[in-house]
Amino acid sequence: MSNLPPHNPPRRRLVLAYVSIVMVLLLVALRADATIDITLQMQLGNPSGAIVDTNNHNHYLVQRTVEALDYSDNLGEPVWASWDLTAGDVGTNSRSANFFTDTNLPANFYRVTDNDYNGVGATNVNLNRGHLCPSEDRTDTRADNDLVFFMSNIMPQSAVNNQGVWDQFENYCRSLLSTNELLIICGPCGFGTNRIPSGKAYVPDYVWKIAVVVPTNSGTALSRITNSTRVIALKIPNTQQATNLWQDYVTSVNQLQVDTGFTFFTALPAGVASVLRGVVDGQTNPPPVIYAFSPTNGAAYTNVFITGTNFSAATAVAFNGVGASFTVNSATQITAVVPTNGTSGLISITTGSGTAISSNSFTVIGGPVVTVYPTNLLAGWDVSGCTNYGVSPLAAATNSPNMTVVTGLSRGSGVTTSGSAAARGWGGTGFTNVSPAAAAATNEYVSFTLAANAGYVVSYTSVSRFDYRRSTGGPTNGVLQYRVGLGAFVDVTNLSYPVANSGASIGPIDLAGIAPLQNLVAGTNVTFRIVNCNGGSGGTWYVFDSANSSAPDLALQGVVVPAVVPVPPALAIAFTNSNSMIITWPAAAAGFGLQQNADLTTTNWTAVTNAVSPAGDRSQVILPCSSVKNFFRLVGP
Repeated sequence: MSNLPPHNPPRRRLVLAYVSIVMVLLLVALRADATIDITLQMQLGNPSGAIVDTNNHNHYLVQRTVEALDYSDNLGEPVWASWDLTAGDVGTNSRSANFFTDTNLPANFYRVTDNDYNGVGATNVNLNRGHLCPSEDRTDTRADNDLVFFMSNIMPQSAVNNQGVWDQFENYCRSLLSTNELLIICGPCGFGTNRIPSGKAYVPDYVWKIAVVVPTNSGTALSRITNSTRVIALKIPNTQQATNLWQDYVTSVNQLQVDTGFTFFTALPAGVASVLRGVVDGQTNPPPVIYAFSPTNGAAYTNVFITGTNFSAATAVAFNGVGASFTVNSATQITAVVPTNGTSGLISITTGSGTAISSNSFTVIGGPVVTVYPTNLLAGWDVSGCTNYGVSPLAAATNSPNMTVVTGLSRGSGVTTSGSAAARGWGGTGFTNVSPAAAAATNEYVSFTLAANAGYVVSYTSVSRFDYRRSTGGPTNGVLQYRVGLGAFVDVTNLSYPVANSGASIGPIDLAGIAPLQNLVAGTNVTFRIVNCNGGSGGTWYVFDSANSSAPDLALQGVVVPAVVPVPPALAIAFTNSNSMIITWPAAAAGFGLQQNADLTTTNWTAVTNAVSPAGDRSQVILPCSSVKNFFRLVGP
């Protein structure tokens, strides 16, 4: 008998078999647990249809225990990140000290490195490595926090945006965790040609975020979402000017769908999803949404047709932040006019319920209309001495010697002067209508009229000074209009009065590109009208002495030049053998009339109508000779 122990005795085989079964079950449990974690990160659905396909360089799906991503190799960043946030995700682990290259991305993708973002903090760039899923949402373990420091979770984000309003909203979301679970998805949108200094990632125009706030209870968060669930959607400019509170950037998921082309809430029942997509946090009336506009480019004064929803109460339209005149055609369409000083950029529409911003930029062809003129002050009003709203009409304090102020600054019959007035201001009350058209119909406007003096021609180039003041209940918006003679009033630009209870200025308003306001002959009346709206019954509005000086507070610039009197061309007279004379002048002067007079001591000039050349261009006339002296002249057209 051998002294060696028996090989794999039955008892040992049983133990090994048991251990193997336990290990398999443990691995299955761990794998199942990982699957559950991954699934939790995309409970609201896959808004872009991202897939795990190494040939899909636009929408490559990445799923981790801390988040799900749609990664774009072509942009060098994710287009969205989705995650579930509970109180258990927030712990005491510190922020990772490093950013990591994501070597889990496909080998045929470019893997963005931390060094690729070198130089983004320079003054002329001022960007951050912006997390989509933030570090503070994953401080439960060291491993979880490190996972959100993969460069595949980073987008180029304005430093002001990232460290300000974006951070504020992240903190607000975490403040809700004591009684809620949050399903969050966010990302960048609006990509042009701007990249980080290395060129490895594109800089977005906007960043957006959706937080679905679900009260804590049993079951999955998805199972607890109803029509009344709170949804917070934000769209924030990715610029250094994004300095407002996060509440100022609320929008609807519908708007974000238009901007991104994604479909959100696909995992929810269709009816619930439809309701929640229209929610704007803190508002009961739906805000506007811009779907599209046409054309997509054009010069100043081009009509642009904007389509969308909830346009009826629009108070402002802007091209890249510059106010434009517009007409509300219906609740779903607005016609806007590209302003003279407009530049290429996004279009916005504002109503009382919020502001909609287009997902694409409008391109202004040729840039702003800027014409260089030797301009001078045509007329200016100094209101520093006005009391009790000022007299109407108020004569101009100064004007060009070659211009006549036909009618001074005047209140329309719908403007009242009740209550107490501010010192150093000319204005009134009663700008209560909700639109410029309604205000004009009830004479809630102020106006003035100018004309060039005899012998002069005028071109209007700008409203060079426009200082105002309004009370809290005063009008918040208006429109500047003009008309030539007794024609219809035409919009120049929309006006906005954002400052209340103190003096403020509206920048110069360009008039040089408006053809009907150029080269107007003497005696042509031009009336300018400021139509104000959206004020309370007692709210005040003034042309105001903001500078507290004797300089004009409302001023109009232009060019006044002597009228050009056409110089008649020389006459040529030849005599024939048939007792006739031929009078000719250059054909290029066609349109001049020939007159004759028998005695220069009188003014009795009469038109010569005897004969014309066969061409009929009045460049030649044949007259019989006469013993009476005759004098001839050409009279310009």
